Amino acid sequence: MNLLASPLMLALAEGGHDSFSPIELFKGASIANKGIIIILIVLFCYTVYVAVERFVTYAQSTAASDKFLKLFMDTLRRGDFEASKRAATTHNKSHVALVLKHGLDIFQYEKQLKATSPNHDAIQPVERAIERGKAEVAELLKKGMSGLGTIGALAPFIGLLGTVIGIIKVFSDLKTKGAGDINALAGSIGEALATTALGLFVAIPAVWIYNLLTNKQDVVITNIDNAASQMIDEFIRRESQS
Repeated sequence: MNLLASPLMLALAEGGHDSFSPIELFKGASIANKGIIIILIVLFCYTVYVAVERFVTYAQSTAASDKFLKLFMDTLRRGDFEASKRAATTHNKSHVALVLKHGLDIFQYEKQLKATSPNHDAIQPVERAIERGKAEVAELLKKGMSGLGTIGALAPFIGLLGTVIGIIKVFSDLKTKGAGDINALAGSIGEALATTALGLFVAIPAVWIYNLLTNKQDVVITNIDNAASQMIDEFIRRESQS
């Protein structure tokens, strides 16, 4: 039989655009599938919220870091540590500034200890402080990431569950209405396919956004490593001159 001329395809075609609009499919869906559709829509809204919030955060952090780093390094080379800390406080949306300010505070504290103990190493505590600060920033950057990963992994299966429920409904309709009225089955078949499509529609952007944010997180951590290395080099230079 020609598939395009089959009773099912003809029934779907006769249904028209309005019969298989999202609203009509939702109205005709079973209670279970209505719940699944609502869950998938909520997950999609959460994905959009996380994407907007994270991209705004990264944009603000990048802009603040660009302004902060030049000012911070200039004041650091002059030995004006208070001006360096003010620069970090002014550009507090920068994740780089959060870590470097913490490292600078530790260095000043260790220098005070070295004044009473000349053999005291003031650099290693700074390096450890930077590692701790970097770990804390990494946790901040992970906000919402686990949710996106979970949505990307589970949304297709949630949609598939709706498909299974829709197919069960098709067979139930076949039992009660018989195979003669194919139009009566078209709605259940459309419902089954729509939930799978919706699950993929939710999962694909979630995975894509997750990968984009992971890349941005790596860039921020790399920037922190580079800036911290420059700061420690400056501390070592000052220590060698003292």
